[in-house]
Amino acid sequence: MFYKMRDKMKVVVIIVVVAMLGGGLWAALSYFFGGSQQVPAEAAAVVATVNGQDVTAWDLYQVFMNQLQQIEAQQGALPGRAYEAVRYQALDLLVGSLVLNQEIASRNLSASKAEVDAELQRIIDLFPSEDDFKSQLQAAGLTEDVLRSQLAEEVKYDKLTKEIIGDLPVSEEEIRQAYEEVRTSHILIRPEGDSDEAWAQAEEQIREVYTQVNAENFAQLAEEYSADGSSVQGGDIGFVPRGATVTEYEEVAFSLGVGEISEPVRSTYGYHIIMVTERKEAEGEEFEAVRAQIEEQLRYAKGEKDLLAWFEETKGAADVVIMDYQMNGYKHMQAGEFEDAVHYYKLALEQTENNGYLNASLGDAYYELGQLEDAIAQYKLATEAVNDYTLFAGLGDLYKETEQFDEAAAAYLRASELVPNDIWTQLALYQYLTDMERPDDALIVEERIQAFQARQDEYLKQLAEEQEASEAGAETEVEQDAVESAEEIDGDSDPEN
Repeated sequence: MFYKMRDKMKVVVIIVVVAMLGGGLWAALSYFFGGSQQVPAEAAAVVATVNGQDVTAWDLYQVFMNQLQQIEAQQGALPGRAYEAVRYQALDLLVGSLVLNQEIASRNLSASKAEVDAELQRIIDLFPSEDDFKSQLQAAGLTEDVLRSQLAEEVKYDKLTKEIIGDLPVSEEEIRQAYEEVRTSHILIRPEGDSDEAWAQAEEQIREVYTQVNAENFAQLAEEYSADGSSVQGGDIGFVPRGATVTEYEEVAFSLGVGEISEPVRSTYGYHIIMVTERKEAEGEEFEAVRAQIEEQLRYAKGEKDLLAWFEETKGAADVVIMDYQMNGYKHMQAGEFEDAVHYYKLALEQTENNGYLNASLGDAYYELGQLEDAIAQYKLATEAVNDYTLFAGLGDLYKETEQFDEAAAAYLRASELVPNDIWTQLALYQYLTDMERPDDALIVEERIQAFQARQDEYLKQLAEEQEASEAGAETEVEQDAVESAEEIDGDSDPEN
């Protein structure tokens, strides 16, 4: 819940959270629109139109980079082959956001200064002081004007959401349950396997523990018996809101009073003994301060299905024209319209020379049409343009499927050569060559795997030596401090001083 994030967020995170909670599911899309900017002339080319409104190459580039950075922050660097999909996802986001902005304009929805002031104050209140808010804003490279502009968009998205889902009823009990939390500790016994016998043994063990447990020794028994990471905290898993854990655990936890211990409870994880140590009740000033916000969130959650259905219908009815040939090719590939995909990828290649990834995409379209020799020809062009192991591996797969095993082995070996430190790819290529009964080629990859493992062993050895040297240095420093302290004491006790 938003109210639980108080004093924990930085400005950039807050903006996105406000967008998603305040302005509805899609409001975060406005994060991509930071107001007017100077656009390079070469980036002003129109790549698509949405109900007649232009999407420029610059618009697409900005959202693509934003998406790419977010994905790579979570998953690590993506291969070049994946960029096409991310770029199409960025275009789809732009289309959706423009559809929503157009809907807001057609409904004459606006944000007053007072409404923006209220939203801004809500964010400021999340910080210990206004000075801290301003320093964090500056550290994020933002200005208050930019933030206010963003919040104005959120206000309008929020109004659009309310118009669509209407005034759905939310009961007092629902509000209270959404606020309440219990702090629990548990002892978990996991079955050693999925058999009935394993579950029976786990139940027998948990019931034996249950005969011993009480509030005073709960933490000790959790440390001794519990089969999850909470055991080191005496079984404490902190506060649990409704909906945050499995139903079986939640129902029992919220039925207990403080200090009460449950009988063994079975869930998908195993058998639990649960003890409630604290409860956060829906009462007092803090609850009243967030009541309206909780009600709004619950109303949105109830209307989310209708909201999504409305959005998909509105977006589907929009007149979207894609001028970008590569994006058109990708769109037709996803729709299974492979001949159209070939057509557009060819047009894209006429515009762009030496784009190996485009060649590979065209090769994929030919492959889906069963034109394997054409697919191979495109992948050969792709590998000539880009030294990317995924392209060589793809070429190897095509050669293998057409039983051109010498060529397949050569492509696989080149892929192996390009990624000496990717152990999983090396293992996969080793298996491919082994399955093709190419022992000499498989041996080359095996030697690369062994070389990688030797490098890893050497690296770990070096780390251990550095750690040992660091610890030895620390011990020497402590010993030296002890000697110096002893000398000072001796000096102080000298009768002649």
